[in-house]
Amino acid sequence: MTARAVLLMVMISAIAGPASARAAEPPQRPYSCRLLDDSERTCAFGACDQRERERLRKECLRDGGRP
Repeated sequence: MTARAVLLMVMISAIAGPASARAAEPPQRPYSCRLLDDSERTCAFGACDQRERERLRKECLRDGGRP
């Protein structure tokens, strides 16, 4: 192999490497679902607001997430 071919292979692998790493990341949950998770965490410590949790659960479902 020539130096030019090796350089070309290195450049292609450098470009393709980060793209394949990004493809492996799981999709991020909708914002309303993340808020619901936070609300449920605070509820575990005894600070529950049932109306807020129900509202966030409905928003999470509406946004395409799973509660």
